[in-house]
Amino acid sequence: MTPVGVVVRGALLLVGAVLAVTLGARHLAPLPDLVLVVVASAALRSGPRAGLATGLVGGWLLDLLPPGSPVLGTQALLYAVCGLLLGLARRPGQVSLVWVVAVVAGAGCGLESVRALIALAQGVPVDGASSLGRVLATATVALVVVPLVTAVERHAEQRRFA
Repeated sequence: MTPVGVVVRGALLLVGAVLAVTLGARHLAPLPDLVLVVVASAALRSGPRAGLATGLVGGWLLDLLPPGSPVLGTQALLYAVCGLLLGLARRPGQVSLVWVVAVVAGAGCGLESVRALIALAQGVPVDGASSLGRVLATATVALVVVPLVTAVERHAEQRRFA
């Protein structure tokens, strides 16, 4: 990964995390997981190592931005594992959007399941319909955003070497 690609990916993660926190503070529902979409685009484009690193950074951003996480590092670990697993789902060459949506929806289901288990362990009630809406919103946003993010990263790298 080139330094330009790292900067672009970092900026996209920051924008996704800030938008997630800002829109979450307004109690909009269902809110798509924009950080997961950026992690998915990085992992599906560059593989498991890039997915792990992008997920770790994105999770740290969510851990550190208010309201944060009750246990620092929880989100970072969750997103790092999601990025690793998404990177393992990488396919060489041209990939259909159906595959991208299915993989992101699967990662969103896994992420929401772990979040529900953590909430139940803490005695917090879990709303299954809200979690399902969040997964569907994330998969729908991924349908549009993943190809755009991939195109932006590809364009940034081509400009760097041109």
